This record gives sequence, structure tokens and C-alpha cells, in this order.
Amino acid sequence: MTTPSPDLARVVDALHAMLAVAVSQGLEKLPAERELAEKLDVSRNMLRRALEVLEAEHAIVRSPGRGGGAFITAVTESPPVPPALFDAPSRKLARDLNAIKGIPQMLVEQGFEPTTRVLAESIEPASAGIAAALGTEPGAPVISLLRLRLADGAPLSLERMFLHAERFPDLLSHSPIGSLYALLREEYGVTVATAEEQIELVEASRQVARLLDIKPWAPLLALRRVSRRDDGTPVEASIDLFRPELTRLVVRTVVGDH
Repeated sequence: MTTPSPDLARVVDALHAMLAVAVSQGLEKLPAERELAEKLDVSRNMLRRALEVLEAEHAIVRSPGRGGGAFITAVTESPPVPPALFDAPSRKLARDLNAIKGIPQMLVEQGFEPTTRVLAESIEPASAGIAAALGTEPGAPVISLLRLRLADGAPLSLERMFLHAERFPDLLSHSPIGSLYALLREEYGVTVATAEEQIELVEASRQVARLLDIKPWAPLLALRRVSRRDDGTPVEASIDLFRPELTRLVVRTVVGDH
């Protein structure tokens, strides 16, 4: 085997040290390449060469794709719920459930480059569930907006929003719609005051998986939201599907007197 250069040997040694710490903390995967390169202050090319050395030593197994990475082959030595889970979190969108903000605003505030792809904008009859959420009758016309959100170029979430068509006439004349909340505020004088969200895990259909660049039936975070004006009138009902490996939910709770 060819002797590695001093620079490469240094990076390999640093990675071995990181592996030992990760194993002791119960981790099963190294950070993403970009994060590793920044921590070690090396180029991505040099890092990949070092990872190739570790893989040849069977210290790691690398898997391609967005759900892949460098997986550690050693058996972890920590308890099943390692304290390392409380350490500095990996780079994900912190989806703040206490704030009423659009995804692009959240992404910008957290240092991501946001992109929105408008996939469809139409008027359609309301389903029973959407009608109940918006306070109208099943079959009544509602505005449907389907948009794909990307963070730093990677698909993050797929969102579908519904609005009562009669409350927001000519909304689609502003197509393509970027920030819905800004448009409602500026053109209709409507400000969202409250929002109720329900969260659960769902499976990605083939169509959704293709749009989010994931495998069919992969788990997704589904957020069902109904937002309202300060008088309680429904503004919009939406369903957001987030890739869980790119998203973190944040909740703040105020504890009252007992």
C-alpha cells in the first residue's frame, strides 16, 4: 500500500480521533463532508482521500445519496440514548412552532439560501376536511397552492395551502405567489394572528418522493396547520411535508404556577 503523504496522514489521524470519540458517545455516523472539512480545515478533496483510507481499513462504510454518509463500523460503547444527542446540533432547519413565519424567512434567518418552486396554483372544490378547516361547505371553491421549498439547493419540504376563494378574490392574479402572508397583508389587509399545527409521521408516496428526491415510502414529518385572524376567522389550511433528516422542531413552553 502506498504510504500517505504527511498532510493526508494528519487528516487520517484526526479522523481516527474523531471516530474514537464518536464511538464512546454512541454515534454511528460521522458528520457530513462539508462539516468535517470545516472542522479539520482541509479541502473536500483531501477529506475524501482520507475517508477512502478509513474505508480501506474497514473503519467506516460510506453510502452515497442524501441519506448516506460515513457510517462507523465499530460497536458503540455508550448507553442507548447517548448524551451526545444534546451537543451542538447538526445543520438542519429549526422549524419554530412558536412563531408564525414562512419557510423562506426561517431559512434566511438561519443562514440558508432559500428557493421556492411553484408547482401549481388553481381553484378547486373543497374536500370535506378542508371545508371544515376553512369554515365553508364541501365543494365550495378554494384556492390551492402547491410549492416546493429548497434549502441551499436541496429539496426540504412540499407544502400545499388552501384558502377560501371568496375571501381572497383575484388572489391568483398575483401568480406566481412567493410569500403568501406578505401578499395577504399588503393586498387584503389580512394578518395571521394564530396558528394551530398537528404533527405526525407519514410515508412519502412515489410522487412526493420524486419531488423531494427521497426514496418512496420514506418517513416524512407532516404538519397540518390552520391559521386564523385575531377574530378567529380561518385564513388558510395547509399540509407541509418535511424531510425529517433536514428538519428540527423547536417548541418553547412557559410553565405556570402549580
